[in-house]
Amino acid sequence: MTICSTRWTTGILTIGALTASLLGGAMAVAPSAAAAYAGQCNSNQVTSVGVTPGYSITRPAYQSGTDRTANCWMDYGSTGKGVEWLQFSLNSCYGFKLATDGVFGSATRSALVSAQGQENITADGQYGTQSSQYLKFPRYREITGDRSGCESIN
Repeated sequence: MTICSTRWTTGILTIGALTASLLGGAMAVAPSAAAAYAGQCNSNQVTSVGVTPGYSITRPAYQSGTDRTANCWMDYGSTGKGVEWLQFSLNSCYGFKLATDGVFGSATRSALVSAQGQENITADGQYGTQSSQYLKFPRYREITGDRSGCESIN
């Protein structure tokens, strides 16, 4: 690497760091394309069978028309029903007191990092595949719909 390209790279990294610091240390970006997410979570309608027989859990989802998938992402700056359900779940299952306003801000990111750490997964403050599988979400009885604790799909 030449001195010129080293200075150019250092300059770009410095500009990126300054921009991130002006934005409060975070930028809203989708996780890598390698994860093949359907899109940003915009719904709370994916119900999955939990570990406990007779119970199900509802996780954030991406919805397009009538199709729904839990294969979605959220990050700082995301908004909508998926964020609202994540906030509700972090409050219900991890004891946080977040506003359930559907805005993924610094308080939601901090709570998510803490919950990810409790579940021993990558604590990066981004909601994706690991968070969807390992975080706890409110659990409901399949027959009556009554809420009964929290559970993950793993």
